[in-house]
Amino acid sequence: MSMTVAGAEHAAEPGLPQGERVYEWVRDRIIDGRLPTGSRVREREVAEQLGVSRIPIREAFPRLEAEGYIRTLPRRGAVVAPMALDDVIELFDVRASLEVLAARLAAARCAAGASGESLIAALAAAERAVASGRGAEIADATSDFHDTVVELAGSRLLQDLMLPVRGRVKRLFHIANGRDDRDVHHEHRDLCDAIVRGQTERAAALALAHVEHSRADTLPLLT
Repeated sequence: MSMTVAGAEHAAEPGLPQGERVYEWVRDRIIDGRLPTGSRVREREVAEQLGVSRIPIREAFPRLEAEGYIRTLPRRGAVVAPMALDDVIELFDVRASLEVLAARLAAARCAAGASGESLIAALAAAERAVASGRGAEIADATSDFHDTVVELAGSRLLQDLMLPVRGRVKRLFHIANGRDDRDVHHEHRDLCDAIVRGQTERAAALALAHVEHSRADTLPLLT
């Protein structure tokens, strides 16, 4: 598959390291579907599109693989990682454990005096995205809200464990979001309230319900 895209692909954000630029360029094209599942991600084409050497590409690819965006296969090189039904079922199983733990830890930290302002801000951003009605913005804001819960949990180990999950979740939000955006936002609002108030068991229960509601609505879309 050709990755030639018209426009200012060569324009770099000032001060952005080349490895980070490559990472974001490939990641965004996987998320929005311009690089579909199973397609090859060729170093030479990325280098030509971005006007970079292969060194930053070889810095970015291991990170993309660690976060679940690509896989490196013998004789094929890097390809966009699959997002088949079995992969999504596994993803929900893992989310049902790790996101519940994140919500519980975040609420416990707030109960101990940590500020929940970052989560309140993420919720407000998600509300603005829902009001805009733009699907890509809603998916990004939803992903950011979940990431903020993990950050508020304050566990480095949990953040490391969530790295390969986060990429898959963000892709899933873009690929198959069959739920009503306002229903999702109401669940986020309740979860935010429980976490900020330090209500650990309520936060854990709401996080689990949120994942299971998403599972029930998403899997039929993929079958």
